[in-house]
Amino acid sequence: MLSKSKIAKGKRMEEFIAKEIEETGLGKSCRTPGSGSGNRFKGDLFNNLEFMFEIKNEKQTNFLANIDQAKREAEQGNWSKEKWVLITRDPRFPEFQEVYATIDLWQFLSLLKKNREPMIKEPDRSTKWHLTDLKNAISRVIKDLE
Repeated sequence: MLSKSKIAKGKRMEEFIAKEIEETGLGKSCRTPGSGSGNRFKGDLFNNLEFMFEIKNEKQTNFLANIDQAKREAEQGNWSKEKWVLITRDPRFPEFQEVYATIDLWQFLSLLKKNREPMIKEPDRSTKWHLTDLKNAISRVIKDLE
């Protein structure tokens, strides 16, 4: 059983991460009811992101055990077992100064790929027509200005 100060420390970290998610514009986020109590809700946050969040605010980080917990809870919580993120802070620094997120390598590569893909790979007929029409309108405006 965790002491009240450890529970409060975990709660502060979860609230901090939820606030950061909202302030970044990623939608609403809040602590899972009874987070850390082994309740039926898996993960530490409710949000509309595709990852299950496991958040740790520990003096001594137990990295591999925390990853195992995140994977297990992602699978139990009806998420894909690859869709987990472990968020932890560096205990050598003041609280919330150095915070890190760890995810599966292939999920990370997938996020990078999504970020690089153009929104429209090939313009469809309608978009192509609009772009051509826009180009012609710009040409007419430039001609009028000359």
